[in-house]
Amino acid sequence: MFFHAPWVLCRVRGVGMSSLRVTAAEGAYQQGESITGLRREGRTVKATLHLMASSRQEMYRLRSELLGILSPERAFDGTNRARLIYENDFGRRWTWAVPESGLDWGERKQNAQPSLSLNFRCESPYWYGMTRQEAVFKARKAGFTLPMKTPLSLGSKVFVCRVSNGGNAGASAEIQISGAGESPALLNESTGKILRLVQPLPPGDTLRVDTDPARLQARILHADGSEENGFGLLSPESAVAGFGLQAGENRLRYIPDGDGSRSVIRVRWYDCWEGV
Repeated sequence: MFFHAPWVLCRVRGVGMSSLRVTAAEGAYQQGESITGLRREGRTVKATLHLMASSRQEMYRLRSELLGILSPERAFDGTNRARLIYENDFGRRWTWAVPESGLDWGERKQNAQPSLSLNFRCESPYWYGMTRQEAVFKARKAGFTLPMKTPLSLGSKVFVCRVSNGGNAGASAEIQISGAGESPALLNESTGKILRLVQPLPPGDTLRVDTDPARLQARILHADGSEENGFGLLSPESAVAGFGLQAGENRLRYIPDGDGSRSVIRVRWYDCWEGV
């Protein structure tokens, strides 16, 4: 969040770890309870602002301008979401957000509007890094190489690289496979989760898999520009919603289809934090 004169940011709440929903079971003669599950809730970020205008007319103009910025149509159109950016001395983080519960102007004092309350509803419990990270598996004429400055080891049929999620929480990923008539697989050895194709992806076609449970999808983009559902290409063992990067280092393995290694696999993610 960034405000400048005549807006003054007074305080922000709700940027730490999100609330947890705990489910538990109680057995006969049991003392206490048995926790059976934990679920992170979405968060509400509450900001308190002061508006210090040079005139009453300017104050009302700025109020109207702010209402336009907070218009729901600008925050959510059914597909795209607005981002709420928070910055402190440690860095900048963002999360998806929409304005909630209107805007409470509070009490006006001459040309000032002290203690305006803004609430943002955030569908994700996490905060994300500003830069999208990417790892690419791609074969070249001189041999299989990875254009990354990370420790790696290469074999004739199994290719491995280490990538890092610099946050403190697991990060969902977007996997893009450019077809070459092969059925490769991608394994995160650090988590044990795998994405495996059960039939060849034709040359010119691209499979895009979003593992974020809030946007879970697999789509095939054909060379002619048409699209179709791509879940049928993935094996039953593929844990789509569970495939991602754990906090810290992850060891990714690209498993080619037989002797072929012409498919290009891209892994994209944002470093992920529990709170800021």
